[in-house]
Amino acid sequence: MEKILQRLTKLGDLIRLSIACKSWRSIVMRRDIRAAAPPLFPWLLLPPQSPNCSKKYLIFCAISEGRSTVDLKLPKRVRGGWIYGSSKGWLIIIKEKGINSKMFLLNPITRALHHLPSLRTIPFFKEFVKTRKWERLGAKEFCCHVALSTPEDINNSSRSFTVAAVFNDRKTLGLCRPGDKAWTVTQVLDDVNEKASGIGMDDSHRNSSSSLLYSHRNSSSLLFDILFSSGTLYALVSSQNKDGVVDSATRTLNVGFGHHAVELKLKLVYDKLENKNKIIDKQYRKRVIVSNATYNSILLESTSNEVLLIHQMLDYSLKTVIVHDGEDGEDDDDEGIDQDDNGDEANYEDYINNNDSDGDKYIENDDIDQEGNNMEAGNDENEDDITIDEDVPGFYPHLQTRSFRAYKINQDNDNFLMLQNLGDQILFCGNDGSFSLPFSPFKESEDNNTIYFARNSVWDCERAPETYTSREIGFFNLDKGRGLRFPTNRDISVRYQGSWFTPKL
Repeated sequence: MEKILQRLTKLGDLIRLSIACKSWRSIVMRRDIRAAAPPLFPWLLLPPQSPNCSKKYLIFCAISEGRSTVDLKLPKRVRGGWIYGSSKGWLIIIKEKGINSKMFLLNPITRALHHLPSLRTIPFFKEFVKTRKWERLGAKEFCCHVALSTPEDINNSSRSFTVAAVFNDRKTLGLCRPGDKAWTVTQVLDDVNEKASGIGMDDSHRNSSSSLLYSHRNSSSLLFDILFSSGTLYALVSSQNKDGVVDSATRTLNVGFGHHAVELKLKLVYDKLENKNKIIDKQYRKRVIVSNATYNSILLESTSNEVLLIHQMLDYSLKTVIVHDGEDGEDDDDEGIDQDDNGDEANYEDYINNNDSDGDKYIENDDIDQEGNNMEAGNDENEDDITIDEDVPGFYPHLQTRSFRAYKINQDNDNFLMLQNLGDQILFCGNDGSFSLPFSPFKESEDNNTIYFARNSVWDCERAPETYTSREIGFFNLDKGRGLRFPTNRDISVRYQGSWFTPKL
């Protein structure tokens, strides 16, 4: 076996050997006898074959290896759990058992497993499990984002790293370390929308949390993402009061982990408000297609330890109902919007994309200037003919990626600068957990200046079908202004969280 290991120079081969049996894994894990292997291109976590959750195996797609699949057996302790994202080489798994739901961190290669505090130690979790959102979406709707402070190469048995989480109120942070008995809950933003959301902290719960860190009275500020970078926890905030700036003030949290108190630096990043320029630019088979209708916002750390803000620009399509009246020439076309369904998604994709031989579909970018503004706004002849009311009951369009925009922090004024080139790095964006890798190790097989994405994007999770077809997995090249979607040949659950994983031994 030792002689075989010394001849294997591909990390993928070593990993496949390690999962054959326990005795082989113990030998492969010995760095003193195996040959040095170059890094492996990240794997994509595929939707589970069971419509409910991950049962016995995790299934990954090795994009750079002809999209072959790799099956990794789950430890018994986490079988039946949902994968809710990844961070720093760990998968976040939640086994949903109502108030007794448990949360874990798993390295599926080494099978290292950390048990996090029970969700029942979050003050408002007990009330949340009684809601329709829990019944419909489970922990996906409660535990919105998770980030780890550990580097990827940390010793798998170490517990000296911090886990941060954003919960469904999007006002508070949860902090813990593996092995802790309870989460430490810190209120970051004002809870001005408690009554509207129906789920908030009462006075007793609020007193058990840390004091308010940032005040945004009379605004609807919400936490949308978190990221550990260079020893600081960055929190992405969507706010009516601030736009595209990093708060100059850094707060210090004194957090007690067991018998140890730790100082944690927290900095707010206010999301840049895009000029979405909603262009109703196409009508096809009784469908309306709206370009740059909305966007997802993502924080990630560059390979040079810079904090980047990524916007995934989204189009949407929906069916139209056209009423012809006005015999005297008045109100010739009174057009309304009917609810979208999944039956015509293929028609929409065939219309705006070009099919190639293996079933992939191209993504074409709009023309934008360096401020992120659409240069073609207002040029479409159909734009003034249709009015869309997104607040109408039953409004549910189909979302699809149009392009990506990348920004970095301007160190001179803490504003955001738009990036035209990512430099020597590739970005990977998921629903929860995004990261960068150096481009150099993959330059023979991959294009530089590329963003790989796997995101389950729906307009309204509560209205979405339990399962449906989604093609929001692929890549986008900033230089070329175009990308490619990968066919998954799988129905996905509304609970599925697109996740990339960097395999390491």
